Amino acid sequence: MSVYKVFFRILNRLKMRVIMYLGIFLAMAFIISSQGEEAQSGMFRAQSQKLAVFDEDDSELSRGVVQYLAEGNEIVELEDEAETIQDELYNRNVTCVIRIPEGYGESLLGGNLVKPQITTIPGTVYEQFFVNMVGRYGSVARAYRAGGLDSREVAEKTAEVCREKVSVSMMEGGREESHGSMYYFFAYFPYIFISISVVGVGSILVVFHKKEVRERNICSCYPLLRANLELYSGMVIAEVGFCLCYLLLVFLGMKCDTQLFGFQGMLYCLNMLCFMVVTLGIVFLVGQIVKRDTVLNMISNIISLGMCFLCGIFVPLEYLGAGLVRAAHFLPAYWYIISADRIDHYMAGQDLGELWRALGIQLLFGAAFVCAGLAYSKVRMNAGQRE
Repeated sequence: MSVYKVFFRILNRLKMRVIMYLGIFLAMAFIISSQGEEAQSGMFRAQSQKLAVFDEDDSELSRGVVQYLAEGNEIVELEDEAETIQDELYNRNVTCVIRIPEGYGESLLGGNLVKPQITTIPGTVYEQFFVNMVGRYGSVARAYRAGGLDSREVAEKTAEVCREKVSVSMMEGGREESHGSMYYFFAYFPYIFISISVVGVGSILVVFHKKEVRERNICSCYPLLRANLELYSGMVIAEVGFCLCYLLLVFLGMKCDTQLFGFQGMLYCLNMLCFMVVTLGIVFLVGQIVKRDTVLNMISNIISLGMCFLCGIFVPLEYLGAGLVRAAHFLPAYWYIISADRIDHYMAGQDLGELWRALGIQLLFGAAFVCAGLAYSKVRMNAGQRE
C-alpha cells in the first residue's frame, strides 16, 4: 500500500486548496439559494418614489391628479424655493418635483392643454414615468369631458379609472421557471467539483507521472499493476470523500432539511455520482497531459468556468442562443444541469426516461475521457521507448 499512502500524504499537503474551494462554494451556494427563487420567478414589483407637488391651480381635477400621483408614492412637503428644490433633488430626498400651473383643470375641460412642469434627477427614468402618469390622467379626463360630463363627474370617473390595476403573471413554456433551494446547491456542483479535483487530485497525478518518478517505479520490485490500482483507487476514494463533504455542506446549508434524504435527494445524489465519473475522467486525462503543477490552476479555471458558462449553470439555458445550446450538447455539464432540472421538477409517477438518458450520457463522457487518457499514455510510452 505504499503508493496508496503516498497518494493521501500528498493530498493532505494540498488540503488548504480543497478547503478554499469548498469555502467558495459554500458562500456562493448560500447567496444563490437564498435569492435564486425570487430572481427566477420573474415577478415585477413597483417601487415607491418620493415626489413634491405644487398645486397652483387648486381645482377638482388638479387635486385629483395629485391624489393619483400619491397612490403608491410618497408626497413630500418642500419649500417653494429653487435652491431648496435643487438641493433635495441632488441629495435624492425626492426623485421628482411637479408643478401644476393655474388653469390646468380648465384646460382639461376644454381649450388648449396646460401641461404640468416636471423636474427630475437628470439621467434617470423618473421624468418619463411621471409624464406618463400625468398624461394618462389628462387623457382620461378629456375623454370623459368629451362625453358631456361636468367637472365633478369628470374628476370622479377619472379617479375611478386610474385606480384600476391589472394583474400580470409571467409564464415560460407553460411552467413556472422557479427552482427549489436544493436545486441551487446541486446546480453549482460541476464548478466546485472540477476545480477541487483538477487542482487537488490532478496535482498528485502530475507528481506520479514525472519522468524520474515513473522510471523509478518501473525499475522497483513493486508491481506496476498494483501501483496503478492503488493510485486509481486513491483517486476514487478521494473523489467520494469530496462528494461526502459536499453533501454535508448541502445538508447544513439547507438547515438540516430531511428533504435531502427523500426520493428527489437520492436522484440528486445519483446525478452527482454520475458527474463524479465525468470528473474522474477529466482528471485522469489532465494528469496524463500536464507536466507542471503550476499549470493546473489555469486548466481547472478554463474547464470549470467554461463549461459552467456555456452549459446553463451560471447563465440559464433560456438566456443562451440556440446555436450555443446546440454546441453545449457536446459538454458533460449540459447533461448534468438538464438532469438537475428534471429532478427539480419531478412529480410523483412522472416518467424518468429523459433523466436516465442524461445520466447515461454523463457516464459515456467519463468513459470517453478515460479512453482518451489511456490512448495518450500509450502514445507517450511508445515515444519514450523509441527514445
